[in-house]
Amino acid sequence: MAEIRRDSFTEGIKKDMYAYSLEKYPQVPPVFSQLFEESTSDSAYELGTNAIINAPLIEAEESETVTYGKAGEGYTVSAKMRTFKRAISFSQEQVEDLGTAKIANIVTTAAGTWTEDYVRLLEKESAKIFNYGGLTAGNSIFNASVAGYTDPSGDLCYDGKPFFNLTGNKRPLYPGATATHYNGLALGIDETNLQAAYDLMTVTNNVDTNGEKIDLRPDVIVYPPSLRWTITTLLNTTGQVGSSYNDINTVKNILRPIEWQYLTDTDAWFIGNSKKGIKFYSRVKLSFDFWRDMETGGYKAKARARFGHEVNDWRYWVGSKFSTS
Repeated sequence: MAEIRRDSFTEGIKKDMYAYSLEKYPQVPPVFSQLFEESTSDSAYELGTNAIINAPLIEAEESETVTYGKAGEGYTVSAKMRTFKRAISFSQEQVEDLGTAKIANIVTTAAGTWTEDYVRLLEKESAKIFNYGGLTAGNSIFNASVAGYTDPSGDLCYDGKPFFNLTGNKRPLYPGATATHYNGLALGIDETNLQAAYDLMTVTNNVDTNGEKIDLRPDVIVYPPSLRWTITTLLNTTGQVGSSYNDINTVKNILRPIEWQYLTDTDAWFIGNSKKGIKFYSRVKLSFDFWRDMETGGYKAKARARFGHEVNDWRYWVGSKFSTS
């Protein structure tokens, strides 16, 4: 194995790489951080099981014996921590010809480029939850299988359904229950269809695993740049769009618009409760290393990051006009 040596030069370059990286982070927050709940992870994957407590409070007369409810397990939710890397190396001859000053400049510049790539990567990977969320065959972004653990739902959501499922492919509220719910539509964006999506989330899907009502209210609408003008008009016009009467626009300012250039379906749109139902795990933030290989005489630089995504509750989101295959 090649000997790795640390000295003041390599340690100084690492420090400069981190400093230059900070300068390259965007000033405007990325879209994914506005939508996903953020957490940290200290393992290869995260695993959890939803509990089902069927023991509601009921009225009882004085001295009446309490009625015992039942507790059970819901679906298993999991998230895989994925690893992403970049690296460059310099031969001994390059070091001799370029000199340490130029090597240092190249490496710190690379750190800035890797940072910009990392920010784009976070956006592209996060957008896959929406871009592939309606595929009936699923996608690997939902598969949390790692060495020693096999995700029982495979490439689909935790309940074996797409994140966004249509009415012909309904999902149950808990394992073994009758399939009754869906959160996907095939409607274009207009006032009537936005009302339908809003009602689907707040009137139909606003139930827990026991079928009891819960408070669900979307606060954002997420869409690709191709729908910018349509949604801007829809959410900001006082009167009903396209109407010659004096009817009011019932969806004016009802949701906060979030345009996301990483959405691949040009006519797909989504409403949801930000930071609910979808989660981003940071396992290892973008990190840098720089060292000298004493066996070859060259230098090497590396960037590395680990993170993962999880869908833990489909109720908080409704999608429409997404791809299914």
